[in-house]
Amino acid sequence: MEQRAFEQIALKLRLKACQASRLLGADNMEAEDVAQEVMLRLWQMHKELKEESRLGNLASLMARNLTIDHLRKVKTISIEEDDSRHLQTTINPATTLEETEDEQWLRQKLKQLPTTQHTILYMRQVERLSAKEISERLGIAETSVSTLLARARRSMLEEIKRRYNR
Repeated sequence: MEQRAFEQIALKLRLKACQASRLLGADNMEAEDVAQEVMLRLWQMHKELKEESRLGNLASLMARNLTIDHLRKVKTISIEEDDSRHLQTTINPATTLEETEDEQWLRQKLKQLPTTQHTILYMRQVERLSAKEISERLGIAETSVSTLLARARRSMLEEIKRRYNR
């Protein structure tokens, strides 16, 4: 598709993307962000696009997927957040001390992971990136990302088991 043709239908595509995002529960600002991302992705592939009649459907589908990804990211709790204090229901100093020690121990064990495993675990758990996104960012195969992520998780599980099976 030529640039001029794309520019002529861009407004319609943006509106379709906003609509699809709002239908899934995104507020106006989130829907605009999603629509902008859709438009960027469509522009990046505009030379390969041929059928104008199906572009509206493609924009809607992309917007739905991006909105779902965004909503998943919002609902997750990262491994790096330090808000666990607000979840405490007791004021028992011994419990508070124990939880603080557990947090410090966990942070130390995370830092001891090999750099690649730690990075991939961070990108997956904190940044909520998919294996494909991680592989693209790090320039490694998607299967390698899955393997390294599994190793990192297994290592952490083994450390936890060792700590509590004294």
